[in-house]
Amino acid sequence: MHIRILVVLLSILSAGSLSGSEISWLPQGSFFPSRYLDPAAGQQSISVLSYEVEGETQQLMYVPISLSMHQQFIRSVQSETRQWELGMEFTIYSQFSIVDVGEAFMGGLQNADYRISSVFHYEHNSNTLYRVSLFHQSSHLGDDYIIRNFVVTPTLRTQNYEQLDLTLFKQLDGWNLYGVAGYNVSPNTVRERLLLQAGGDWHHPLLKQPGLALVAGMDVKIYEHNEYVPNIRIGAGIEFARSTQTPVKFLLNYYQGHLPYSTLEYQKVRLIGLSLIFDFPKSMK
Repeated sequence: MHIRILVVLLSILSAGSLSGSEISWLPQGSFFPSRYLDPAAGQQSISVLSYEVEGETQQLMYVPISLSMHQQFIRSVQSETRQWELGMEFTIYSQFSIVDVGEAFMGGLQNADYRISSVFHYEHNSNTLYRVSLFHQSSHLGDDYIIRNFVVTPTLRTQNYEQLDLTLFKQLDGWNLYGVAGYNVSPNTVRERLLLQAGGDWHHPLLKQPGLALVAGMDVKIYEHNEYVPNIRIGAGIEFARSTQTPVKFLLNYYQGHLPYSTLEYQKVRLIGLSLIFDFPKSMK
C-alpha cells in the first residue's frame, strides 16, 4: 500500500514537472477560502451564545470552541490563476454549557467532536475553486454533562461516521458563494446519507479605516438524517487586520435548527450571541 502511494505521488510530481508547473512540498497556508459561517468549518473560533431548546424552559449559556490544524502536503502551481493542493485538516469542536441550578451557575464540558479530513483543492481560475474532502468524525458526551444529567445508557452514535464532500466555490465582486453535496460513505452507518449545503458571505472594506471591513453572510445545511429540516446560521460583523495573512472576524450571529454539534444533535435549538473567528494563513503564490 505504501509503495502504491509513493508511486502515485511520484507520478503527480512527474506530471507536474512535464507540464512546467511549480511543485511545493509541505507549503504554508492554503488558497481555499474559509466557509466561516459553517459551524463545522475547520477554524479557530470561540462563541458565547444563548441556548434555547425547543420544548424546554431552561435557559442555558452555550460556549462552542473549535481548535484546528491544517497542513498541505503538496501544491502544484500551473499559472497565476490555476493550481491545486493536497493536504489534511484536524479539528476539535468542544462545547461547554452553563446552567442556572438555582443556588449557583454550573458549567462544564457538554460534548466534544473530533474530525480528521483529507482535502484536495483546485483553483480553476481566479473566480472558481473546487474542494473534495473525505473525513471521519466521532462525537462524545463530556463527563460533566453525563454526571449532571445522570446519563447511564449508551449515547447515540449518529455523529460517528465518514463522509465525502464536494464543494464548488465562486468569488464574485464582494461576494463568496458556495454549494456542497455530501454523502455518508460509512458501510454500517446508523445515520442517513445525504447532505446539501449552500451559503455565501459579503465583505465591504472600509476605505477610511484600512484593515477593516464589514462582513455578513449565511450558511444553510439540509441533512437527510434530520428529515431535511434546514439548519440556518446568519452572521454580521467586522473583520480586523485584513492587511495581514490572518484576519480576525467579530460577529453577531443567529442559528436555528438542529444542534450543529454533538450526540445531542436531535435537539431543535435557537442560538444567539457573539463569535470570534481567527483565519488561517493564506498561501503565497
